[in-house]
Amino acid sequence: MDMRQLRYFVVLANQQHFGRAASVLHVAQPALTRQIHLLEEELGVQLFVRHSRGAMPTDEALFLLERASFLLRYAEQMRQDMKALQRDARGPVAIGVSPGLALLLAVPLTRAVHQRLPGVRLRLVEGFAPTLHSMLLQGTVDLAVLNGPMPLSNLVTFPLLTEGICLIARPDDKRIRGPRAKMTQLAGLPLVMTGLAKSGVRLELEAAAARAGVELNQVVEVESVEVAKRLVREGIGVTVHFAATVKEDVEAGRLVAYPIEGLRLRRILARAADRPPSRATEELVGLLRTVVESLVEGGQWPNAVLDH
Repeated sequence: MDMRQLRYFVVLANQQHFGRAASVLHVAQPALTRQIHLLEEELGVQLFVRHSRGAMPTDEALFLLERASFLLRYAEQMRQDMKALQRDARGPVAIGVSPGLALLLAVPLTRAVHQRLPGVRLRLVEGFAPTLHSMLLQGTVDLAVLNGPMPLSNLVTFPLLTEGICLIARPDDKRIRGPRAKMTQLAGLPLVMTGLAKSGVRLELEAAAARAGVELNQVVEVESVEVAKRLVREGIGVTVHFAATVKEDVEAGRLVAYPIEGLRLRRILARAADRPPSRATEELVGLLRTVVESLVEGGQWPNAVLDH
């Protein structure tokens, strides 16, 4: 197989139609069909099932798609790296962040990339820590901001910060006495659970509740902190998350964030250890850490302490 065949295959797998794929690739449809047939012969599998509306990828095709996409991205990275030897860093860099962190980092990081790394094409990929960890190892993203605890084998990591976790409520909620909260205060409170079970904030919260002998009263479970904020504002309950994700609501007086004593989470930046980073990726590591430092020291990332 060659890179051309893989490129044709990836486009067809995404378009699921020979005519549309040929148009995207700017090739004649018979030429596309022949290359796919040669690839199927070489691999000894059927990659597509033709039907009246197009071409459906087989299970074997879906297995190949992930690996072919990575190889094509890696080939593009090599081309950009060779060009970068003679000029500034350039090329695509995909970085994975949690949905809550994306709210905080998207604007300042994008601005910093445009100002300092104009040749870099930034792509922000949102996901929760377990998914981001897998995407990093698979090569779907080049960098990811992860939170512990999680396995760090096969990763190169860079410290970022440790962030306090807060009890988030309406300012008129008389059941909570600030300015800080204790785990025991969560007992009986209607709780909007945010994120994935056994991951990130929820993992830390549930472990701390077990240690304190507190039974959590979960009234609804959501993934997005944006949905959780709306439910809290509507009086459905309280939630537990980072103050930075509700900073605008706190400043506007719509919500209050009470740091929970002893509850915190460490964030790290990571890349896969088995693939050499592009120059653009290396530059973005330093730039992201600079942006994070600026946000923390400027008071825009509340309850966070830089790690070194």
